[in-house]
Amino acid sequence: MKYYLLLLLGFTFMNVNAQNSIDIVKLSYSNTPLNKFENSQEKTNVAQYAMELNFPVVLNEKHTLLTGVFGNRTRLKFDDNISDYLNVNTIGLKLGLNSIYSDKWSGTYILLPKLSSDLANVSGEDFQIGIVGLANYKKRENLKYKFGFYFNTETYGSSFVPLFGLYYLSPNNKLETNLTLPILADVNYMLSKIISVGMNFDGLGSSYNLNDVIYTPTGEYLSIKSNELFGYFRFKIGESFNVKTKIGYSFYRTTEIYSDDDLISLAIASINFGDDRAPLNDNFKDGPIFKLELLYTLHFK
Repeated sequence: MKYYLLLLLGFTFMNVNAQNSIDIVKLSYSNTPLNKFENSQEKTNVAQYAMELNFPVVLNEKHTLLTGVFGNRTRLKFDDNISDYLNVNTIGLKLGLNSIYSDKWSGTYILLPKLSSDLANVSGEDFQIGIVGLANYKKRENLKYKFGFYFNTETYGSSFVPLFGLYYLSPNNKLETNLTLPILADVNYMLSKIISVGMNFDGLGSSYNLNDVIYTPTGEYLSIKSNELFGYFRFKIGESFNVKTKIGYSFYRTTEIYSDDDLISLAIASINFGDDRAPLNDNFKDGPIFKLELLYTLHFK
């Protein structure tokens, strides 16, 4: 989920951002060095490929239809006693609306239906639906505040995350800050016309239904949670293409498999209510992560 929510939240500034731009195409690849499992000397790396295509349609001066598709594949070893790697996937659609209500206020509302599983035998248990709602207040031309929520029907139960943050662009257009707390943050500084340096944080997890059961005959799911802090360089190639090279660290990472009937009552941000689950596998340790992103950006006059 985290790999496309960042771009979706970028939609909220499409009509009010001082830069007036949006990423139409985003391709990314990330990988980790070998990570040790917590209770053995066995190791695994985690690789992910992700793709996002966005198609904003301007209806009039105040309303823009937000549409798109997204997908990602994650490959990892999930247990120190099992040599095989597991591939889990997300494929989904975006449908939303960005509306301007006044010189100060605007809003963004997005539905996110998707399949999230190993896709071995697609069923209704693979289906999830997310909702993003954000209100945006323009304090000044270069300073905007935002607040709202993110809701998703995760495999383990319902997840609700209150969102608040801001967007700030310095008067010289070099320092940019985009915060959507508690899950996303990005701060970058333009060193030259083609090179920027920055830091970003991503703290949103994902869950996947497993059709090919591993431990139990009744069905299982995979829950991945990670807090990733990156430093990066962004290189601008021409007017619209950008390349980001990132190096970071994943901490408080959990990659756990549970039985289908081992659920929680409700998750609010990072707090799980009614959570007495017992993971079936052995988790691996925190570690560094490397990422490459290619972006095609559409600029508005």
